[in-house]
Amino acid sequence: MNVSLFSLPPAETRAGFDQVVARLPAREAGAFYGFCDLGKEAAVVEELLLRAGAGELASLAAFGGAVLGDDGVGTACTLLSVDEVTRVHTFLTTTGTGLSAHLAEVLSATVRGDVPYGYAEDLVELVGELRGLFESAARDGCCVVHLYEG
Repeated sequence: MNVSLFSLPPAETRAGFDQVVARLPAREAGAFYGFCDLGKEAAVVEELLLRAGAGELASLAAFGGAVLGDDGVGTACTLLSVDEVTRVHTFLTTTGTGLSAHLAEVLSATVRGDVPYGYAEDLVELVGELRGLFESAARDGCCVVHLYEG
């Protein structure tokens, strides 16, 4: 399952599932607000955040909050409120680069066999993109939508 995140002003999230999903192509192109594609790494990111002490915020950051909608054929959305976005942003900001300290133990627990070359660096970069998304969303007073595909 692929998980992508993008930020939207609260008013746009009230338009409903179909309208939010219709906005995705513009988000992927880098238009408007922030975008982060966790791809299939959402569970690894969640585990990294849990090991860093995020508690419930780990799940909110990686998988979202309230269900916004589901088309019944493989696409669904969850939504984080502005307050939840602010809480996740605060954790990610105060943790800073401390997440890297947990990287080896998370990889040994989640990757079977040898860790592919460059995977750890790619994961650190992905967490940086996630941090950037939450930073811009919190600064701009936006919600964060998690889109599940597949």
